[in-house]
Amino acid sequence: MMKRTIEKNFYFTPKMAEKIILLMENDKEAVELSFDLNRTKLPVPLQGNCLILPSNERIKRSALEHVAETEKVYVYHRGLFSPVEVMNDHYYKLVPTEGAPTIEISGVRMHRTKDCEPFHDAKQKVSEVVRRGDVVLDTCGGLGYTAIWSRRFGAERVVSVEIDEHVKAIRQDNPWSSEIFNDFRIELIDGDVFYYINSASSNCFDSILHDPPRFSLAGELYGKEFYSELYRIIKPGGRIFHYTGSPYSRGKKRNFLGGVVRRLHEVGFRTFLKPRKMGVLAIK
Repeated sequence: MMKRTIEKNFYFTPKMAEKIILLMENDKEAVELSFDLNRTKLPVPLQGNCLILPSNERIKRSALEHVAETEKVYVYHRGLFSPVEVMNDHYYKLVPTEGAPTIEISGVRMHRTKDCEPFHDAKQKVSEVVRRGDVVLDTCGGLGYTAIWSRRFGAERVVSVEIDEHVKAIRQDNPWSSEIFNDFRIELIDGDVFYYINSASSNCFDSILHDPPRFSLAGELYGKEFYSELYRIIKPGGRIFHYTGSPYSRGKKRNFLGGVVRRLHEVGFRTFLKPRKMGVLAIK
């Protein structure tokens, strides 16, 4: 996927396209739209079956009808609509919500989207552990929402680790991720967090956000060896929010959360369940 300059692109979602088409059918002359995925809005003129962009480009209704039929985010750039997606061993795409988008990998969304939009979801997780002046580890950076909120909560420095090249490509195309590229106090690490923490100094982080992929994709990030290293690198009294989700919650007897809590205890953490945030607070 080509990297694009966010400020010069226009982002479209299916609901946005549907709204424009409906107003065209009702002979409206203008529409209020967000071209940066619900961050800002501005009035845009309509002329018959054409939308007139701030760049004076015209988008015909027929092109918008294609966007309306999908569940993807599209970038309009130089006369073309391109979905924000990557097809490889897995299928990655940016998925629109009522707020910030989430990323979906082979049908699994990486943020909560039911009753909680993704950017607010990240805020809730960060609020559990990050305090002003903290040095924070963001173990699985994703779209960068956790790192952004850590800085907004006053973190002095954030180390955000992400291994997946396709995730990193998609966040380049996400307006909500822009702060991670513009804040010198956010350090973006390319690589495997398992190896990164093995090289980190003991007692070097005040707080840790651990929001790993589901267990079937990254089981090692739920293991005792990994938790032991987290215990080593976090300061005494340091706080971890470990998002677990609710796997095996539909009719299966496996006590996944109990296993997570047991392994955290075994390496030395005190734990507190946070069911509304679907995770565990662990304190050294």
